[in-house]
Amino acid sequence: MTLLNIVLPVFLVIGLGYLLRVRGFIGETANAWLSRLVFYVTAPALLFQSTATESFDWGARVPALLAVGAITAVISLGVYVLARGMAPARRGVLAQACHRSNTVFIGLPIVMSAYGAEGLAVSSLLIGFMVVVENFFGVLVLTLPHEGRSARDPRLWSRTAVHVAKNPLILACAAGALYSLSGLPLPFAFDRSLALLGTTAAPLGLLSVGASLEFRRLRDEVSGVGVTSFVRFVANPGLVYLALRWLGAAGAELGAPVLIMGCPTAVVSYIMAREMGGDERFAAALIIGTTVLALPALLAWLAVLRVG
Repeated sequence: MTLLNIVLPVFLVIGLGYLLRVRGFIGETANAWLSRLVFYVTAPALLFQSTATESFDWGARVPALLAVGAITAVISLGVYVLARGMAPARRGVLAQACHRSNTVFIGLPIVMSAYGAEGLAVSSLLIGFMVVVENFFGVLVLTLPHEGRSARDPRLWSRTAVHVAKNPLILACAAGALYSLSGLPLPFAFDRSLALLGTTAAPLGLLSVGASLEFRRLRDEVSGVGVTSFVRFVANPGLVYLALRWLGAAGAELGAPVLIMGCPTAVVSYIMAREMGGDERFAAALIIGTTVLALPALLAWLAVLRVG
């Protein structure tokens, strides 16, 4: 299997999603429905089945999770400090775009293509953990730049805690991990139903990403896209790679987190920016720019990881 065969199918489906939007097959309403279907139904089904049927070595997984979380914190706060000269509405958006990875819509399909079921099992726990970490730092960097909006406001964090606790990806991973600890097998009919739903998560998510692309938003944000792309595709996965190698990780235990954290900026960062006073047009441009540049970046990391 060549490196291109791992990555290219993912981006061809993204291209199909873009073409379907241009041709009028997937309008804005339909794409919003498609995104919600993946986020609330098919991706949770995939993550629950993966974690529920896997026997985890928790002692070995915790150091890796903490390492990835710490790197996310360093990147988010580091970019925020270095961007102190930017307008308040853009500063937090840039910091969030640099630390928030598109784990579900692009990361999972890439990992599944590269490592199969083993990579999915590794990614499931990581995704559940990182949803919490990325939400925490997303709220922090989007709140701090605005005068009169204190990150010490308990109402802000209580609302965030509720959103995190209700996140279907976290709930699916947590429920799957608890079921795994019980040692019980999944009933056959339930297992097959989850498998059928889970197999649709990747293609539907990729179509939704493609249908969201609007290239005209890139014209005035070349420098921002350049900075974000360097952090997302070089600094973030590079630090994860070094940290996990130091911890002794290899194979999917090393490759899955590197690929997950080396994905383009998550689509949800646009929603966060819009809801918390950030520059939503800037957020959209960073998502689109990093998505376009993700193909060569992921190919390079697959070569480093010697996959294919």
